[in-house]
Order: sequence, then C-alpha cells, then structure tokens
Amino acid sequence: MLKRILTLTAFLNLVLIPFVSAEKPNLLIILADDMGYGDLSCYGSKQIPTPNLDALAENGVRCTDGYVSASVCAPSRAGLLTGRYQNRFGFEHNLSPHDHVKPERLGIDIRQPLISNKLKELGYQTGIIGKWHLGDNIPEMHPNQRGFDYFFGMLGGGHDYWPTPQKNKLLLNGEKITKIRTPYLTDWFTLEANDFIDRNSKADKPWFLYLSYNTPHAPMQAKEEDLAKFSHINDKTRRIYCAMQHNMDNNIGTIVAKLKELGQLENTLIVFLSDNGGSVEVSHAINAPCRGGKGSNLEGGLRVPMIWHWPSKLPKETTYSQPVISLDILPTFIAASGAEAPKTQAFGQSIKNKKEAAMATDGVNLLPYLQGENKAAPHESLFWRMTLRAKSVRSGDWKLLVRAHGDPELYNLKEDPSELNNLHGKNPEMAAKLREQLIKWEGSLESNPLWISNNTWFKYNEKLYTRKFMLTQPEKDDPRDFWGFNALEENIK
Repeated sequence: MLKRILTLTAFLNLVLIPFVSAEKPNLLIILADDMGYGDLSCYGSKQIPTPNLDALAENGVRCTDGYVSASVCAPSRAGLLTGRYQNRFGFEHNLSPHDHVKPERLGIDIRQPLISNKLKELGYQTGIIGKWHLGDNIPEMHPNQRGFDYFFGMLGGGHDYWPTPQKNKLLLNGEKITKIRTPYLTDWFTLEANDFIDRNSKADKPWFLYLSYNTPHAPMQAKEEDLAKFSHINDKTRRIYCAMQHNMDNNIGTIVAKLKELGQLENTLIVFLSDNGGSVEVSHAINAPCRGGKGSNLEGGLRVPMIWHWPSKLPKETTYSQPVISLDILPTFIAASGAEAPKTQAFGQSIKNKKEAAMATDGVNLLPYLQGENKAAPHESLFWRMTLRAKSVRSGDWKLLVRAHGDPELYNLKEDPSELNNLHGKNPEMAAKLREQLIKWEGSLESNPLWISNNTWFKYNEKLYTRKFMLTQPEKDDPRDFWGFNALEENIK
C-alpha cells in the first residue's frame, strides 16, 4: 500500500507540478535609467524610433500618468522593489557616505522584504541583471541575500559601457567578472537576461526577472553603428543619448523574440518603465510635454513611461490615463501569480510594529483597473518627498508642490500638464486641502530620513525649477540647443 502511495506521489510530481508551474505567469520588470518621458516614439518622440517598445504598448496598456516614488535613482528603486514609499524606512535620498550614519544602515533595511523575497516564497526562480544601487556595505544587503537566486551586474549606481577584464565592477553572484562576454554593457545584460529566461523556461519553472538596465544613464557612451543612425543630430550628447535609447530598444526586441521562441510571451507579464525622469543637463533627455527633469518634483522628474504587456490577460491597444505608480508593481505581480495581493496601508495610518509595517504596501493591484473591470482611480492621492529638496502631492487632476527654494505651487495637470500656471493664489481652498493631505501623509511615515544629500546639491536643485525646458517634441533633425541652462528658444518655457 505504501509503495502504491509513493508511486502515485511520484506520478503527481512528474505530471501535475509542471502543469501548475506552467499556469503561473512569468514576471518581468524592464527598468530604464534616467530616461525622458518624451523619448519613446510611442510617447511622442520624433527623434528616437523605438519600434519594439512601441509594439509592447500597441499590444498592451500604455499609461500616460505613470509615476515613480522619487525623482532620483536609489530611493526610486527602493520604492519599486518594496512596494512601499521608501520614506517609510528612511531611504529618502541617493546613497552617499556620511560620518554620522553607520555603513550598515546605508541601504534598504534588511528586515524589509523585497518583491524578490515574496515571489521566491511563491515558487518563483528570481533574478536581477544590471544595476542594484540599494546598499552593499554588509553581506546581508547583497542581492543574493535579498531574495534573488541569480545576480549579474554592478552593486553601485553607474558603470562604464565598455568594461574590460581589468577595469569593471561587475559581479556574477558573489564573484568578480574577469572575462568579457561581449563588448557593450547593454548588450551583455540582455544576453544574460535571455539566458536566464531560457534556462528557467526549459526547466519549466516560473521566473521573475528584474532587468535593471543602466541605459541611458551617464557616462554617455554608444556603439558606432548606433551613432551612425543619428548623425543628423548636431548636439553630440543628444546624439549619443538617442543611440543608447535605440540600442536598448533593439535589445528589448531580442527578449520579446526569445519569449516568442519559447512559447512564453502570452503568459509573461512585462512592465517597462524608467526609474525617474530624464536628466536634461547630463544626458540631454527630453521630458516633453512635462517641465522639469531628474532631481525635481516637477512632472519631468517623477512622471515616466509605463507599459504593461500580458497578452493572455490584458487588453491590447489601450491607453490608461489614471495616475499609477511604481509601488503598484509589487502587489500587481503577486496577484498575477495567483496569490492574494498584500493589503494596502490606509492613508494616514502609521504602523509602529516594524514586522507588520514591512509586510504592508502603498501600492495596489492594478489588474482590475488595467483590465477595465474597475473604473475608479487606483489611488486617491500620490505623495513624494525628498527632505530639504521638495515635497508634493497629486490628488485627481490637482498637484501641490512645495520646494525648498520657492513659494508653494498649485497646478491643474489636466489643463496644464507642463505646470506653467501656478494657481496657488487663485485657489487657496484646493491648496489648503492638498497641504492637509501632505501633512497627514508625512505624519504617518514610520521613519525620518536616515541620511541627506550632500549640501552641494541644494544650489543645483534650485536650477532644476528655474531653468528653461523643452515642452514640445523637436523634429527629427532640429538643430537648436534645448539643454543649456540659458536656452532661450521661443518654444522653451
């Protein structure tokens, strides 16, 4: 009898478990780095054709009002991977050494689970390829200790695109890379991503991959064959940026091709976004029609392209215009896996028990909204704060911005997406209502910032609000200067 039971168990393991695994969707985050809101052709670019990302948008859901939780890299990524406002656990600024902060605190609190931890518990093979930038001072902060089975990339915030065996910061899990697989880093990350997908798909295991490109973050470096396609652009930095964008789009196309080859595309949930708005000064990104850029709480710093693609579950040729945020990815992915999405933390609620707080989320499961089943807005309000830089709240069409170097600003984003007409003096009731929401949200945060940006950033931060910005898309070969701090073209406000 026991033998018959064991035989039946073996049969179920061989037959039913692969069947169950196949039912779980694969989950893929593709994250660009410092990419402009207006620098995909499906978001209006006339200079950068991005046919592969356009195809994902055409066959999925394109969000017009997608946001991240911070306007700079590290805190934005901390919010994305935890599904919580990173302000709740003190990760409010980019990482930098401070004498008053213990090195082991410079990163995401090791008690805070990440999306990788949660999906690993649900039976997923988990991987990160590319940029980490979430702390590395103690072994417990390493990606392999944060729920990722596989890690290839760099722990810091940037990397040369032409690594050499002698000069690189790349790791394969815990081992330093000493052999270059392919010369250009974006290509290499994609090869590793395709290998991860191929390996786990053939093993019939559901997988979660966080493909964290550093494209098009500085240093501005591109392949000659990509640069040749943009020789008509006079500005050198902009030309390199366009070439880097083109290269990333081509690489994403090979990932989609791999999924098709393996028969996995229909049951793979893909979300593409940038970690923050484009860096106008450094990389000559264009965030049009949004004013502002990386580092500011203007729309150009916080609003990013966001594309959701899951052919078997999400509609095609759909534009979604309600505000959504990167914090929504974690609960959406968990719900997509078949598990119950974590409970959204109530507005104004502060969870003092650290274990309970770590399990909460500020995001929501977007599937009912993207599928058209729920017509309401996913969020009543969204919030942002970088202490001593700026804080802001968006509720419906209205946004209140309070920055360190200026008077409060109130905008109606539906009527004024470029934030040119400050209505603070004309609508004091709405300004007071949003300020009350912002104060209530700040009062609910469980932690103060654990570190602050270097003071040298404050003067630079003022320029991010007072300089001129390109608010319309330039033509393919427009020769004008849109990026200098003193640019004065008529169509730059």
